[in-house]
Amino acid sequence: MLRYLGRRLGWAAILLLVLTLVTFVLSHVIPGDPATFMAGFGATKESIVAMRTEMGLDKPLPTQYLLYLQGLAHFDFGKSVRTGDAVSSDIAHFLPASLELAIISFTIYVLLAVPLGTLAASRRGRRLDGFLRTFSIAGSGVPVFWLAILLQEFFFAYLNWLPAGGRVAITAATPNTITGIYTIDSILTGNLELLGSAVVHLILPVATIVLAMLAVGLRATRASVMQELDRPYVRTARAKGVSEWRLYSVHLLRNALNPVISIMGLQAGYLLGWIILVETVFGWPGIGLYAYQSIQHLDYAPIMGLTLVISSGFILINLVTDLLYPILDPRLRES
Repeated sequence: MLRYLGRRLGWAAILLLVLTLVTFVLSHVIPGDPATFMAGFGATKESIVAMRTEMGLDKPLPTQYLLYLQGLAHFDFGKSVRTGDAVSSDIAHFLPASLELAIISFTIYVLLAVPLGTLAASRRGRRLDGFLRTFSIAGSGVPVFWLAILLQEFFFAYLNWLPAGGRVAITAATPNTITGIYTIDSILTGNLELLGSAVVHLILPVATIVLAMLAVGLRATRASVMQELDRPYVRTARAKGVSEWRLYSVHLLRNALNPVISIMGLQAGYLLGWIILVETVFGWPGIGLYAYQSIQHLDYAPIMGLTLVISSGFILINLVTDLLYPILDPRLRES
């Protein structure tokens, strides 16, 4: 296991190095000059040249890349020309909001996809099976940003039941920062009013993400469970009088979940990319909105820093997914 982890971490380091090179080159070939933005409206050519020198943009690209790698070795992602702060500080500030949205959305997604997929498989060919598949496919067939806008229009503009965006109401005082996750911080500080506001503002963005992912998880669970239902051990267990609850919870799902975990692991990685669209539509102050605003202003350092953070998260999720296989299936542990 240690050798396996060593190989995976080694390949991960190589992949991240390649990503730094690709993002660095792409960010510097995009038309536009961040020095012009930093110099301000109506700046003279001399001011722009001085700003380029201060930002190190006058050096050759290979030199700039080596200096960037040298900064990464000290966890220095550079400085944002838009906020004026270190990128690492900006990411630390905005990341908790994205983690709150992503973790809650993915948890609800798993808690819905696995039971509903299992239920659909146990009722295959019946009305409930058809309804569940149709409902989930309808949600995933709409682009995630369009689904977010539709939910905003219906629940905010038409019904006026839920807020259109933000993390909390503008009249609510933000909690004392402990974790940066408002739902947890409000519980830790005993601020129930803020907790209610935070939960209400989570409903629409969470619903958007869950509906966008649900079809894949539901269909994967359904297909895997249906395959296991045809195995001889299922017929044997039923012949011995094993209850349906015990059959599914103890025997069947442990064998059926490995392919489902693979797909859900990929979805968890892609969720880090989708969250940019969801946060932009709902004005959610996380790394997704931060990335969108950085792209708008050709802010190279945050774009490259966020690419590394999201890529590292994707690699870590895939590694954890691989380590879950032998836990669920002892046969893989031996092999």
